[in-house]
Amino acid sequence: MRRAGGQCERLRRDDGKRCPQPATDVDHIKPGDDHSDTNLAALCTWHHKQKTDLEGGTASAIARKARELADAPKHPGMI
Repeated sequence: MRRAGGQCERLRRDDGKRCPQPATDVDHIKPGDDHSDTNLAALCTWHHKQKTDLEGGTASAIARKARELADAPKHPGMI
C-alpha cells in the first residue's frame, strides 16, 4: 500500500492511466502463496472484485468442462 501511495495500481483501458480510486485491498497478481512485493498489487475494491470474479469464472469454466467430459458418453473405441 505504501509503494502504491494509497492509490489503486490498475491501469485504465481507455487512457492507460492509473485508476484514481484509493487502494483498499492487496491482491496477489498470480494466485498462490507468493507474498513477495513483486506479486502484490494495491487495488480499489471495484478492481479487486473484477479480478477475483474473473479468476473465479475461469476456475468455474474449467470445472464445468471437466464435469462435461466426465459425463460424456465414451467413444466406443475407448471403452
